[in-house]
Amino acid sequence: LGVKSFERNFFPMAVFPAARRAIAATVSSSASQAACRSAVPTVFSRSVTKFSAPIGGYESEQVRPKLFIPGPIEFSPEVLKANGAGARAHTDTTLIEDFGKCLEMTRKAFVTKDGQPFLVSGSGALGWDVVATNLISEGGKVLVTNTGFFCTRFENCLRQFRNDITSISAPNPGARVNIQEVEKALKDAKANGKPFEAITITHVDTSTAVLADLKEMCAMVQATSPDTLIIVDAVCSAAGEELRMDEWGVDFVLTGSQKAFGVPPGLSIMIASQKAMSRLLPKDKIRSFFCNMPLWLPVMEAYEARKPSYFATPACNLIGALRVGLEQMQDYPDGMDGYFRAHRENKTKLHKIITQDMGLSLLTDSSEVSSNLLSCIKYPPGKGPEILPIMKKKGWILAGGLHPEVGGTYFRMGHMGYSVTTKPEWCTDLLKDLQATFDGK
Repeated sequence: LGVKSFERNFFPMAVFPAARRAIAATVSSSASQAACRSAVPTVFSRSVTKFSAPIGGYESEQVRPKLFIPGPIEFSPEVLKANGAGARAHTDTTLIEDFGKCLEMTRKAFVTKDGQPFLVSGSGALGWDVVATNLISEGGKVLVTNTGFFCTRFENCLRQFRNDITSISAPNPGARVNIQEVEKALKDAKANGKPFEAITITHVDTSTAVLADLKEMCAMVQATSPDTLIIVDAVCSAAGEELRMDEWGVDFVLTGSQKAFGVPPGLSIMIASQKAMSRLLPKDKIRSFFCNMPLWLPVMEAYEARKPSYFATPACNLIGALRVGLEQMQDYPDGMDGYFRAHRENKTKLHKIITQDMGLSLLTDSSEVSSNLLSCIKYPPGKGPEILPIMKKKGWILAGGLHPEVGGTYFRMGHMGYSVTTKPEWCTDLLKDLQATFDGK
C-alpha cells in the first residue's frame, strides 16, 4: 500500500496534516503499520458525531407523546429491544430459527392449522397487490364490500390491475354493508354463469372503525357462492379482533405488523388457505415480480424447515421483533382467546366512559358495530381538529378523521396491543386529559 493510497483510504481530511505525514512516512515497517491500524478506530470514532436532531426525534422517552392512532401503536420494551438488536444475515441460523417460529405462530394468530403464511418486507397495503395479481385472473370479477376510505383504496388497487369490480357500499359512514345486498349480488352473478372469483371484506376500516360481521358474512358467502374466494383485509384488525380462519372459511388474510401485532411498521403479513393456494395463478402469469407468491413460497417452506433460502432480503430485525411480539401475544392468559377478550373488554370500558360519562357520540351506528381496537369519536359542539395539537402537548397523539364525507367532524383513537394488555391505564388517562381539553383546561 503506497503512502498516497494509505492516506486517501484511511485518513480523513479532519486529521492534522502533520500527524498524517508523520504516520504515513513510516508505513514501510510492519511495526509502524500495526501502529497505524491500531490508531484507525480512534480516528473514525463516532462518539463526536453531532446529529441534526435527537435520535428517535425526541430528547427522551419522558417527553415523547404516546401514540394512540390506529397504527403504528406503542410497542413493548422487549419488542423494541429485539428490533434494535445487532445486525444478522438472512442466512444466520438464529434468524432462520426466528423466521420459522414466526411462520408457525402466525398460524396460531389466525387460528388455522394448515394456512400458508407469507412474511414479506412491505406494508399491509402490499397485500392488495398480492391479491390483485396472484388470486384474480386479468379481468376477473371481484365483489368489494365498502365501509370506508381504505375499502375504496383496495378497490382502486384492484381496478389498477384491470379487474372487473362490483362495489357495494355501506349506506352511511359508520354503518355496515347490507348483507342481503351482498347476497343478492352473489346470487345474480352465479345465476348469470359468471360467479365472482373473490369477495373482499375489510374487517375494520381504519377511517370509520366499522367492524364487519365477518363470521356471518363468511357463512353467507359459502352458502351462496362456495367457489368465491373470501379475501379479508385485516390491516386494522388482525390479532386483536377475533378471526378464526379455518372455522369461518376465510381464504386469504392480509395485514401489517404495526397494529395489534405490536411490531414496528415494515412487514406485510399474509396467510392463505389451501383453497387459495390451489387457486394461485402460474408464476409466469402473475403481473408482478416482487409480489409473486409462487416465488416466495419455497422461501417460506425452507425457513419453516429451518433451512436457508433467498428470493429477496427479509427485514431481519423486524423478524426478530415479530417473534417477540407473537410470543408475548400467545403467552397472554388463555392465548389468542384471552388476547381477543382483553380488547373486547377494554373497548366496552372505554365506550362507557366516552358515551355515558363524557357525553360524546361515536361515528359508528353503535358500539357493537365499532372495532374493539379503534374508536371514531365525534367532536362535541364548538370543538374540532384544533384539539389534536393540544392533546399532543399533553402527551397523547390522536388521529384526525379520514372519511372524505365527514372527515372534519370526528377524530380517531386507537386502543390495541401493549396499551391494552400491559398499560390499560394509559387509555383512561388519555380520556381524562381529553375531557380537560374540551373543558378548556
